[in-house]
Amino acid sequence: METGDGITLEYHPANSSRTAYWLGMVGGREMRFVRVLVGVAVPELAEQQAAIVALGELERSFAPSDFTGLGAAVGTWADIKQALLQFCRDLKPADIVVGSKDDQRQIWPITDALVGAKPLPLSTVAPAHSLKEVGKANVQGLLDEDRLHIEHLLPILDRERDQSDKALRYAVNWALEYSAPYPGPKRKPLAPRLLGTTGL
Repeated sequence: METGDGITLEYHPANSSRTAYWLGMVGGREMRFVRVLVGVAVPELAEQQAAIVALGELERSFAPSDFTGLGAAVGTWADIKQALLQFCRDLKPADIVVGSKDDQRQIWPITDALVGAKPLPLSTVAPAHSLKEVGKANVQGLLDEDRLHIEHLLPILDRERDQSDKALRYAVNWALEYSAPYPGPKRKPLAPRLLGTTGL
């Protein structure tokens, strides 16, 4: 089994003044992410390898989404389950994205083992278009616009291209479908007014 960079992130939960965020050193510089997620390609055939790709979305509410590869692994399903558990402990993803409801059931024993972790990763199913041409185009578009940074993970991803491509497509297309949770502008408190008046 091959795994990624050994990055560790600190998770800072949301409070009344800000959303949750992840902080850590990635590629020699400190980075702050608005969310962290992992795409998982579960093997469909007995001898097929599995793959996982972890991504962090940079915190930048007034600019298009920008994703950084935080780690990757390819190997047998038994190896990948162990790697996923380690990624969950080190990177603290909020979401684990898979290709189907059946795949999701294979993730539940891993998330069950993490009960009490903050955040507790939730398993979810990627959009149906993830493995179609539009899903491929979404990933390629981010690469072309320099908004998906996975070059450092290619030596791992290239060892099992089909499954790595699926894991990446699951994560990217889910993230594009469900925008990062940035808060809206704070409301001003309502001015008190006397009953029976219009407030004009």
